Amino acid sequence: MAARNKQQIIHIASRLFVKKGYKYTTIEDILKASGVSKSNLYFHFNSKEEILLSSVHFWANRYEAALEISLEKQELAAKERIMDFINQLISEIETRDGKGYCPFISLYEQCPEDATEVSARIEQFFVNLHQLIAKLIEQGINNGEFRLGINAKDCAYLFVSSLEGALVLAETIHDISIVKTTISRLFILMST
Repeated sequence: MAARNKQQIIHIASRLFVKKGYKYTTIEDILKASGVSKSNLYFHFNSKEEILLSSVHFWANRYEAALEISLEKQELAAKERIMDFINQLISEIETRDGKGYCPFISLYEQCPEDATEVSARIEQFFVNLHQLIAKLIEQGINNGEFRLGINAKDCAYLFVSSLEGALVLAETIHDISIVKTTISRLFILMST
């Protein structure tokens, strides 16, 4: 029961932090939405910042697992596996009513300056994202989907930057299709 309550708090807080913003989500908001008592919350977490760290782990683990699954689908082309990840990302965004397209940027911007573990985990997420995308691009080069001579690591930085920019733009103008369009155009650049 205790573990379930802790996971409930993390799950609810993670969604509230993305939807309302970390700064604007109160402990009372988390208690109300999770149905967990205040004493139970403080049994598991000493502060709102500890909940934030768990939230960042929640989102990072979720997206890293989705990418790992895409990476393992060797029967699919690299482009299909990347788009599989993008489709999972879009599906997740749609479940949040279009709020918090990129949880990491939102949480990083609102993170207290002294929350070094939080910012370190967000940094690690982007390092992992870059590495996993670089592997997929390398596989795409090797199977002829992307042109020879491109650098997979450099293209992975371009991919991550383009994805993050597309997510911000899509949230700003309320058009999630920008994400797929951006990635599709990036594929064209890497293929020609």
